[in-house]
Amino acid sequence: MGAKRRSLWAYRHFYLFISPFFILFAVLGLYPLVFSFVLSFARWDGLTEAHWVGLNNFVNLFGDELLREALWNTLVLGFLYVPPMLIGAFILACLLNTGWLRGRAFFRAAVFIPVITPMVVVALVFGLLYDYESGIFNYVLGLFGIAPVPWLVDEDWSKPALAILLVWRWTGYNMVLMLAGLQSISKEYYEAALLEGAGPLQRLRYITLPLMRPVFLFCGIMSLIGTVYMFDEIFVMTSGGPGASSLNIGLYLFNVSFVDFRFGYASTIAYTVAFFVFIATLFIFRFQRSEGN
Repeated sequence: MGAKRRSLWAYRHFYLFISPFFILFAVLGLYPLVFSFVLSFARWDGLTEAHWVGLNNFVNLFGDELLREALWNTLVLGFLYVPPMLIGAFILACLLNTGWLRGRAFFRAAVFIPVITPMVVVALVFGLLYDYESGIFNYVLGLFGIAPVPWLVDEDWSKPALAILLVWRWTGYNMVLMLAGLQSISKEYYEAALLEGAGPLQRLRYITLPLMRPVFLFCGIMSLIGTVYMFDEIFVMTSGGPGASSLNIGLYLFNVSFVDFRFGYASTIAYTVAFFVFIATLFIFRFQRSEGN
C-alpha cells in the first residue's frame, strides 16, 4: 500500500494536468446522471422540496396515454424515414466512390450541407415548400392531377412531412460514414472478383454489403437513438401537432420537464426509454453477430 501511495505521489503532476477533465465530467456528467436517477423516484417541480414517491412514477407510465401516443409516433416516424435515408445514403456513397465521377468533393459537400444548416432556416424553407396554396410540393402534385395535401395541418400528413425533411437533412451525414466505409475496403477484393468473372451485382452482394455491415450497424443504431430523442426538427416544424400527431419522446420529455415542471416523472420516462433503447441496441448487436456467423 505504501508503494502505491509513493507511486501516486511521484506522478502527482501528471494527475494534476488531467484532473480538469475528470472534475468537469463528475460535475457536468456523472452528477446529473446520478441525480436524475434518484429524481425518478421523487416528485419535484424544480422550486419546492422534492417528495419521495417510490415507484409511483413508474406505475404512472402505464396509464399515460400521451406517452403511448408519443411512443407510437416515434416508431412510425422511424419506419418512415430511416430505411429510405440509409438506402439513399448508401447509393450516394457508392456513386461518390466511383472513379469516373468528376467533382466528387463538390457533390460530397453539397449533400452534407443540410446537416450543418441551422434548423430555423430549414423550417422556414420547408414551411414554404409545404404551403397548402403556393408550396412547390403541392404545385408538383397538381401537375399530375393530385389534390393539394395539407402537409403540416393534418394529423395524417404531419409525420410523412417530417419524414421527408429528415431524409433530406440526415442522408448526407450517413453518406459520409458509408463513404468512409467503402473507401476502407481493399481494392484487392474487387480485383480478385474481377479475375473470377464476378459482375457488379455479385461484387456488391458478396463483397461490398458483407464488409459494410459494421457501418450499417453503426448508422442504424445512431438513427434509432436520434429518432427517439429527436427534438429540433419537430419542435420548430410542428411543435408536436396538429394535436399530438407528431409528438415524439424527445419533445414529450421537454414538455413534461420545462412546460409542466414534472422533473421527477420526466426522469422516469428518460431512464425507462433509455433502458429499452439499450435493450434494442443489444438485440441489434446480437442479430448482427448471428448473421455474421
